Amino acid sequence: MKSHMAIAGLAALALSGCDDAAPAVTDAAPIDAAPIDAVVVDDLALTTDDRPVDPPRDVPPPIDLGSGPIDPASWPVDRPGPYRVGYRTFRHTYTPRGSSTPRTIPLHIWYPTLVAEGAHPTYALIFRDTQSFIDAPPAPPAHPRGYPVHVYSHGHQGFGPTSHFLMRYFASHGWISVAPDHIGNTLLDTPDPRPVQIYYWRSLDVSAALDAVSALPASDPLSGRLDAHAAILSGHSFGVHTLWASAGATFDVDTIRPRCTPRISCTEADLAEFGRGVADPRFAAVIPMAGSIDRSWFGASGHRSVRVPVFSMSGTLDPVGADTQFDSTSGVDLTWIDVRGGCHQFFALGRCPMIDDALQGPIVGTYALAFARRHLLGDADPAVRAILDGTRAVHERVTLRHHPAAP
Repeated sequence: MKSHMAIAGLAALALSGCDDAAPAVTDAAPIDAAPIDAVVVDDLALTTDDRPVDPPRDVPPPIDLGSGPIDPASWPVDRPGPYRVGYRTFRHTYTPRGSSTPRTIPLHIWYPTLVAEGAHPTYALIFRDTQSFIDAPPAPPAHPRGYPVHVYSHGHQGFGPTSHFLMRYFASHGWISVAPDHIGNTLLDTPDPRPVQIYYWRSLDVSAALDAVSALPASDPLSGRLDAHAAILSGHSFGVHTLWASAGATFDVDTIRPRCTPRISCTEADLAEFGRGVADPRFAAVIPMAGSIDRSWFGASGHRSVRVPVFSMSGTLDPVGADTQFDSTSGVDLTWIDVRGGCHQFFALGRCPMIDDALQGPIVGTYALAFARRHLLGDADPAVRAILDGTRAVHERVTLRHHPAAP
């Protein structure tokens, strides 16, 4: 995700922003909310007079806990679930493999709640989410093993909540969504050229995010309530690179080595990490959006080591190579949908010229949740299967193709 700031004042991006009434970052210094005149993210230009606000189009009614047993498998995947959505952030520190320097990443978490009022978050100090409630008390897990977990990787020069509509969609169905800010690759802190290390650190970030929510302190209201032994991983734009790496794609070290120049610092230790790979077997399936496998990093055959299902999403107005990815990844269990009129931001911040943002949930949310329920929760519902095999049309704008895993 390419971006630049038209004015200074977003220095606290990595922590994100929340309404002043209830700051969500509890272990950090106060956020510097200096005025922002304008921001440009990809081709999406915004000013303070044009702040995007999520309309309340997909706010579900509160769940009625007195109506009988709760069965999340019975909730249709093609509309938001019965929960409201809580939101919080905190910092997590870990030491990346091959390094002795601790790395601190902010984590954004969306979760189910029964609360329907409170302060709303403003992501990156400009993207206001009126459908999430800061630090709302979590609802009891609806799934018998605890909240299922969905992890998200943002794009180049992005921030954790870029696809907050999707995080919210999962949370409304009783899931936990967690998204790290990839420090060193966000709106304000990405150097030029992009450091080689970020190509494997991002995968370590999403693994660290899963570690963090798996080991919350006993005092945390979410502690012990997550089913984090396995998770779904999604990503947007450069986040697609993260997904392929975390899913087990093999780096082509011989191709990467020439990138190590005096201008782009990398070491033999870095090359060793690429050779070792960053696969995390806890990610049971992955959802790449608005991007494709980068052969300059994975070579022609790097995809062959991927053993988990892949659900790729792209838009017809965003030529990111999704068609080439589909044609060149035979042997991987890969489903691909292409959305007519979808631009790069249809899967994130929205405002595409040829498709309404109101279709993000009904298209992206429906397919992502159906895929997640099938491959993480083992959902055998015929309606879910029909969505994923294309026998049930979710929307007339969508075309779907699939090739199976190698025998």
